[in-house]
Amino acid sequence: MTSASVKTVQVPALVIGTGISGLFTALKLSSYGVKVLLVTKSSLDESNSRYAQGGIAAVLPGNPQDSLDLHLQDTIRAGAGLCDEAAARSILAEGYTAIADLLDFGVPFDRNANQELALTREAAHSVGRILHAGGDATGHSVEMTLIDKIKQDANIEVIEYAQVVELLVAEGRCLGCRAVDYHHQQEWLIASPNVILATGGLGRLYSHTTNPGIATGDGLALAAQAGARIDYMEFVQFHPTAFYSEGKLHFLVSEALRGEGGILRLANGERFAFKYHPDGELAPRDIVTRAIYAEMRQAHTQHVYLDITHLPVETIEQRFPTILSSCLQFGVDIRKDWIPVAPAAHYLMGGITVDVDGKSTVKGLYAVGETASTGLHGANRLASNSLLECVVLARRVAYFVAHHAEQSPKASSSEQFSQSDVRLQSLKHPLGAYQFGSEPAMHEALNTLHRLMWENAGILRDAQGLTQALEQIEAMREQVERTQWDLSVPVGVELENQLMVARLVCQAALEREESLGAHHRLDFPETEPQLALAAMALGGTHTP
Repeated sequence: MTSASVKTVQVPALVIGTGISGLFTALKLSSYGVKVLLVTKSSLDESNSRYAQGGIAAVLPGNPQDSLDLHLQDTIRAGAGLCDEAAARSILAEGYTAIADLLDFGVPFDRNANQELALTREAAHSVGRILHAGGDATGHSVEMTLIDKIKQDANIEVIEYAQVVELLVAEGRCLGCRAVDYHHQQEWLIASPNVILATGGLGRLYSHTTNPGIATGDGLALAAQAGARIDYMEFVQFHPTAFYSEGKLHFLVSEALRGEGGILRLANGERFAFKYHPDGELAPRDIVTRAIYAEMRQAHTQHVYLDITHLPVETIEQRFPTILSSCLQFGVDIRKDWIPVAPAAHYLMGGITVDVDGKSTVKGLYAVGETASTGLHGANRLASNSLLECVVLARRVAYFVAHHAEQSPKASSSEQFSQSDVRLQSLKHPLGAYQFGSEPAMHEALNTLHRLMWENAGILRDAQGLTQALEQIEAMREQVERTQWDLSVPVGVELENQLMVARLVCQAALEREESLGAHHRLDFPETEPQLALAAMALGGTHTP
C-alpha cells in the first residue's frame, strides 16, 4: 500500500459508526445546531441495526397492562439481577419520548386495525410492549428512515469507507481520531472535542454469529487503547435461534416468532423448552440458548427446529415477511415447514463504561448503542431493549454535547494538529509499503481466532478452556509482531482489534467464577450472590 495523502479537519462533534445509535445521535445534534462529521468504515447503510428484526420495547402511555415498574422488573429479571437499577429505570422511563422522536422523523411503525401502534410480546416480557415496523424489519425501517434524514441535513457531513485506526488522547482528554479511507488512499486527521463511539458489538469474534462482517469490536479496542474503562466483557449474549443450513448459520430468526407462539421441537417432534424453564420458549434468552445447546449435544445434531406452522398463514406473511423470504431462499417454507435453528453469538451486554449521559471515563469521549455499557442489560439483555437504549442514550449524548460540552477544539488540540511532523511520528499504524502475501495469512489468523472463541469462550466455558484461549491469543499477538504483518490495511486493523477484544472477553470470563446470565461456567455452575454483589461493587472492570 502506498502512502496516503493527509487531510486535517476540525469539527464540533464526531460520530464514529452509522447504526441507529450513531445516526440518531447525529440527527439530534444537528437539531440543536451542532455541526457533525459522521464516519463509517463501510457504507452508510451497513450496520448491526439494519438486521434487527424484533422491535423496540417501550411502555406506551395509556396502556393499562403495562408500567415502568413492570418493564424494569422484566429487565432486571432477564439481566439475572446484575442491572444497575437506577440507570435502567432512568433509560426505560425515556422510552416513549424516544419513540415519539422516531415517529417525528417518519419511522413507519406498524399499526393495528384501529391505527394504534401495534404491540407484540417477546421472551421474558410480561406483556406485549414491542413496537415493530415492516413486520420483522424494524431495524431496516428505522435505519433507512434516519439515513434519508441524514442525507437531507446540511449540518451533517458523512465520510464512508474510512476505518478509524486510533483515538488521539492527550492529558486524559480525547482530541479526535485518525482514520484511513483505503479506497481513495486518503488519511484523515479529525480534531473534535466531542467524539462519540457508535461502533456496535463484537459478534464477528465468533465463528457462529448473527452479526454482519462489520461487528469486529473496533470501538471497544479504540476506547481501551485510549485508556477508557471497559466493563462486563464476559457477558456475550448468544441468540437461541439462527437459521441453519448445510453446516452454516446464515441469519437471525427473530425472537418475535416465539413471542407469537412459535414452538421449539426436536427432530422427532418433541417440545422440549418446558423441561428447562416454566416459561418454555418465552424464558430469558440465555436459558433458551442453553436448552437448545443441551439438546443438540445430547442428540449429536447441529440444530433443532422452530415450528410456527400452526399460526394462520396471513399472520406469518404479514408479521414475518423478511424471515419468510429469507427461509424460502434455502427451500424452507415457514408456513408449512419447521425452521432449522441453532444458537449464535448476538450481542454484548458489557462495553465502554458510560453514565446515563453516555460519558466515558475519558473526557470528551462518549459511547452509545451496543458499544456502551450503561448497566441496563445486566448479565443478559431483555429482548428489544437494545434499540430502546440506542435512541435514549443518543438523545442524551446529543443534549449533553449541545448544552454542556465544548464546541471547539482546545488550543492545545489545535497546536497538536498543526505540528504534522511531530503528530505523524507519534501515531500508530504508519502507512507504508504493503507486504505482499500477508493478507491471506491474516484472514486465516482471524478464522482461527473465531473458532477458538466459539469453542473456548462461547455458550459454555471453564477455566481450562479460557486459559488455553488466552494463551493462544497471546501467541497470536506475538506472531503478528514477529512476522511484521501489515497492520495498516483493513484486515490488519481488525485482526489487532479483535485480538485485543478477545483477550478482554476471556480475561473477564476467567475472573468471574460463577454462572450468571449469559456467562455459564461448567466448573462454577451455580450463581453466587456474594460474588455478584462484589462484581457490581467493583464494576466488573477489565481494561488492559
